[in-house]
Amino acid sequence: MKKSLFFKIVVCLMCIGLVLPQGISFADSPSVASESAVLMDWVTGTVLFEKNPDTKLYPASTTKVMTGILAIEYLDPEQIVTISQTAIDIDRDGSNIGLLWNEEISVSNLIYGLLVSSANDAANALAENVSGNIEEFVKLMNAKAKELGMSNTNFVNTHGYHNDNHYTTARDLAVLCRYAMQNEMFRHVVGTAQYEIAPTNKYEEVRPLSNNNALINPNKGWTHHYSPAKGIKTGHTSVAGACLTAYAEKDNMKLISVTMKAPSSPESFVDTKNLFEYGFNNFSHFELANTKDVICKHEVKWAKGDDNIVVKAKDTVSGLLPKNYDKEKLVKEISIKDDLYAPVKMGEVIGEIKYRYDEKEVGYAELTVGEDVSRSVFQMIFDSIFTYIVNMWVIFPLGLIVAVLLIKRTMEIKRQEEMRRRRKNKNRQEFYR
Repeated sequence: MKKSLFFKIVVCLMCIGLVLPQGISFADSPSVASESAVLMDWVTGTVLFEKNPDTKLYPASTTKVMTGILAIEYLDPEQIVTISQTAIDIDRDGSNIGLLWNEEISVSNLIYGLLVSSANDAANALAENVSGNIEEFVKLMNAKAKELGMSNTNFVNTHGYHNDNHYTTARDLAVLCRYAMQNEMFRHVVGTAQYEIAPTNKYEEVRPLSNNNALINPNKGWTHHYSPAKGIKTGHTSVAGACLTAYAEKDNMKLISVTMKAPSSPESFVDTKNLFEYGFNNFSHFELANTKDVICKHEVKWAKGDDNIVVKAKDTVSGLLPKNYDKEKLVKEISIKDDLYAPVKMGEVIGEIKYRYDEKEVGYAELTVGEDVSRSVFQMIFDSIFTYIVNMWVIFPLGLIVAVLLIKRTMEIKRQEEMRRRRKNKNRQEFYR
């Protein structure tokens, strides 16, 4: 009886072990159901994980990241604009904030409508106020994409409503988000869970907005809420699937995640959390050198006193590395000007240092002189005289010897040619006898 009970308990425990989540082994790649994904370090731009990163897919409303950052860069947020008929001429099955013809509303409220409520009408209204019309704004979007190096991207509208020729990639979106998140207003808006648009000339009451990003808005699904997340933008169409661009901060890490064509929105949130946890658990920024460290010493000619100067990094060097990285694989490459002559001033840039891990560059800084070095007049004169003597007593005699040898060789060639000429004439004369 006891053995039977013990056996049942063991079986139950084994079953529980199979059912309960075992936790993700972050030494391996994270589980990602999305068709394409990229995890990028925001500080350095280093890609920590990728899955089909350059596959062209439809971005849906993540398009509005580009629309939003351009609107913030080109418009005054306090400016009041009037809504045109063309701005609200959109398919009403898409998301909108109900803008009305001739409605007077601030640019700031339109930006919140765009990035918090994913409003297609706000996207068009902002585009018209930046470029005069939507077509010109789309050209601006593509020009900005080219400037940022988004080589696999093409926009045809401001909001991401499906068009076969409107596409991008996870890598390109990560590059765009990394750029956009440098803007303080953009960071604040995309991290906003709830917002209210104040009454306008067309609305007597406030319009409440709620962010569809469950990572930052627990009201959209508390099970997917993720406290390190600070944005960025969701997107979904039947063709594009669920897309999500996200940003998160934890410890000393700041990460950008992009997932495209997830089977569903919940799965895009799960994928993104898995990516973030993979990054936070496996990588960290390490200080490789600071401005006080002596990187090396280097010779300075004509120096007064010690001719080996202290060389330091101009800025603190921080490298993104695996948390348990192999120190033997971390290599530094130092490059300094060959000929340095005193005087040199403290802080003067004289070279660079690069840190590589597994043959990939992980840190860089310019190298500077760590102390003032004055010129020794005596040393300068001595070196000049010595160089002159070397030139006069070594180089000049060597040059003279070379010249004599060349002259001798030339005379020998002429002598041989003269002898050949004489033999030829002698043979001719004997022939005619």
